[in-house]
Parts: sequence; C-alpha cells; structure tokens
Amino acid sequence: MARPKKEDEKDIPTLAVAVAQRLLEEGGQAQVTMAQVADAVGCSAPALYTHFRNRDALLRAVHDAGFEQLLRDKLAVAVRTQGDSFARLREGGLAYMAFALENPALYRLMFNPPPLPELEGNPFSGDVGLRSLELLENAVKAAQADGFLPDDEPAQIAFTLWSLVHGAASLMIQNRAPLTGCDPARTGREVVDTAMRLIASTRSKGTRYRTP
Repeated sequence: MARPKKEDEKDIPTLAVAVAQRLLEEGGQAQVTMAQVADAVGCSAPALYTHFRNRDALLRAVHDAGFEQLLRDKLAVAVRTQGDSFARLREGGLAYMAFALENPALYRLMFNPPPLPELEGNPFSGDVGLRSLELLENAVKAAQADGFLPDDEPAQIAFTLWSLVHGAASLMIQNRAPLTGCDPARTGREVVDTAMRLIASTRSKGTRYRTP
C-alpha cells in the first residue's frame, strides 16, 4: 500500500485560509495567489485546487472566516456582560471596532468580497455576516426590555448602530477620519461612547447609565 503524501495529512482548507489572511494583511489582495498559498501551506497547487476552485473561492472562504471570528468575539461579549444590556451594547461595539482596526485588510475584504455566481442578489441570503447583525438586533431587544430606545423598531436600530460603527471604522482604516492627530483606538472608543450616551438619554426612568 502506498504511503499517504504529507499533504494528505494536512488540514489544507484551514491552513490555506490562515495563510491567505496573513498574506492579505501583509500586502493586500494582490499578494494572495494560489501558488503562494500552496507553497506556504506545504501542498501542491492541484491539492489546493481540490478545496478551492479558484482564488476568488479562497478569498470568499477568508471572508467567511473573518465574519465567524467577529461573531465569536461578539458572543464572548454577550457571555461576559450577561444581565447588563447596556454594557452588552457598548462592549459589543468596542469589540467590533477593535476587530476592524486590528484586521484592516480582512475587514475591507469582508465588505467587498469577490462575487460568486451562487451568491448573486442579496449577499445576506448566504452570508455568515447575517449572524452578527442578528446578534446585534438581539442586544438591542435586550436593551429595550430595560427601558432604552422605547418604541423603536429593533431591526432599524441595529442597522443604524452597525452603520455608525462600520462607517467610523472604515473611515479610519482609509485614513479619512478628519481629526488632527487621530489615534484610531481612542477615536473608536469615543465613537462608541458617543452613541452610548445618546442611547442612555432615551431611558426615561430608572437607573441612569454613564459610559466610563
């Protein structure tokens, strides 16, 4: 019986996604080629193509992995802030901002992935990013149960908050924040805390919350 090749013992898809993400952060999408990824993984190009039919499919897998990591970060926040809906919203916003600023090339890919024929139309129809948005909507509903943002549509609030944090993160990643001496991490916190002060002001009675 022939011995299995070393590449047969590798988890090629997982390794390829990790390598592609590293190359993406080091030099942008132009640096991510199937040949480079195969070489770094330690497999042949044909072996890589058995898992990803082309470069776009590999980049789409990196896109999915990015959203899955973001979702794990947000789920960790939900566990850590259980019982405090206001803290859950704030910490969730901070986690999102930190993820975007720490992984700028990946973040750009997540919102501008290569098109795939099977995902035409609404990208959320098969996009792992939808789960992050659903998690935010659940956090909004919890905050509403505690008296914040009364009578507003949770889905609309979630989209508004997402747009705010996403917009700020994207502007800073592209060096478009019109602030002198902008420190991205500090500015990101201030953006989230400004939003939280506005949310805190919507609670008409009960304990008043203050952002740190």
